[in-house]
Amino acid sequence: MKNSEQRPEVSGSVEACPVDRRILRPVRGRNDWPRTAPEGDAVRRIAVVDTETTGLAVGHHQIIELCMAVVLVNDAGRIAAVEVVRSGLVDPGHPLTAEIAELTGLTDQDLAERSIDEEQVAEMLASCDGVVAYNAGFDRPFVEKLIGRHVNVPWGCAMADVPWRKLGFEPGPQGYLLNQAGYYMPSAHRAKDDVLALIQLLDHVCDDGETIMAKTLAAMDAPAWRFEAQGAPYGYKDDLREQRYRWAWGRLHDVWHKHVRAEGYQAELDWYVSTIGKDPVIVPLPASERYRFHTTWTPA
Repeated sequence: MKNSEQRPEVSGSVEACPVDRRILRPVRGRNDWPRTAPEGDAVRRIAVVDTETTGLAVGHHQIIELCMAVVLVNDAGRIAAVEVVRSGLVDPGHPLTAEIAELTGLTDQDLAERSIDEEQVAEMLASCDGVVAYNAGFDRPFVEKLIGRHVNVPWGCAMADVPWRKLGFEPGPQGYLLNQAGYYMPSAHRAKDDVLALIQLLDHVCDDGETIMAKTLAAMDAPAWRFEAQGAPYGYKDDLREQRYRWAWGRLHDVWHKHVRAEGYQAELDWYVSTIGKDPVIVPLPASERYRFHTTWTPA
């Protein structure tokens, strides 16, 4: 995975890079990627998405910048082409906070009277075989709030769906993982920059020969379930929170819930029964339903 133990090839009298240093290369720009896959390649069309918003709370904040790239992924999990990259700005209707303006580099003047065609966004999502974001649990709710509806397309999360530690990475922000893979972002916190950086990270080949994209898509294709703590006594809320259950409020029934993958299914069920004293409500969770905002789905 990492290149810190490898010396670059050298010739003549040029001195090799010491083993305690790593050479970081810049993320590939838009024009460094082909726009079409080699003829005859079987590919999956995957949308890579990033958003910039006025804040973290979906109910109170909104998108101010959206970037979506359609990448073509071959059977080996490599990104064969970046077919299209589109980005747009949205006027939130009020001044940005100083924090958001500093974080994104956007100004009120940049956003004035700007908008995004929601139908085009929805059509672009629906035309793909899946969507990947670095933090899908953040980006999907904001995207679906922008377009005003749920698009029935599978979503994958590069942050949550990839076993980073098992791959030799120390988990963290996207830029930190990118550095460990041997790259740096010339600029950050604009949606297009973050999308191009994520594409670079997804195309990284790990020590086991698989790309990060291949691992993300494998998790997307694998089964998963939502464990709902229906009827769990109030006194168990701290146990549920420590077990990383999340509180969904404002639905027909307030409920603690957790996204459970196949490899953790039996252990999670055993914990739940031994701690709560009964079975949870278990709901199949296809990738098209994952990472949605909790007010957009109804508990079982």
